Amino acid sequence: MTALSFHLSCVPPATTHQRKKIVTIRTRDGREFATLADTAELNHAKALLEELLIPHQPLGPLRGPVVLAIDYTWPWLASHGKRVRAGGPLPHLSRPDLTNVTKTLEDRLTALRFIEDDRKVVDLHVRKWWGDEPGITVTIACFVPTSRAHTPGRRVDTLPLLTGVVPETGGLL
Repeated sequence: MTALSFHLSCVPPATTHQRKKIVTIRTRDGREFATLADTAELNHAKALLEELLIPHQPLGPLRGPVVLAIDYTWPWLASHGKRVRAGGPLPHLSRPDLTNVTKTLEDRLTALRFIEDDRKVVDLHVRKWWGDEPGITVTIACFVPTSRAHTPGRRVDTLPLLTGVVPETGGLL
């Protein structure tokens, strides 16, 4: 398998890995120390992602370096009028922070063995939108350099690998 693409129909979770709580743990000998733990909201977001990802789970992870493309689409707000909606997907400029919400999904992709390890992601394309079809579109592909020899410091264009995966912007970008 060299590529996998699917859409998770949901309102993307807004809870991120940055939302942790401090808990105090007491050892048997009475010493106490503080540590970070997942909040109930983060545990719920992880469970939701796992539930949505399991039907798309591959037999084995993509091996080696991978390209990961993720599009998050939140439903239109009531304040988005008909004229705005008619223009197609609109960039989502408010919370949650894109990199933090992506970390939660990357960890679930690793836990469910879509990819070997999130450090194997060598090319990451992530976008967030307001749009008609809420959800998360995920594409995972084996990294294949273009015709130019790949050397450190030289840009390798992988966008042709992912064409047709992202929503039309209606000229917004």
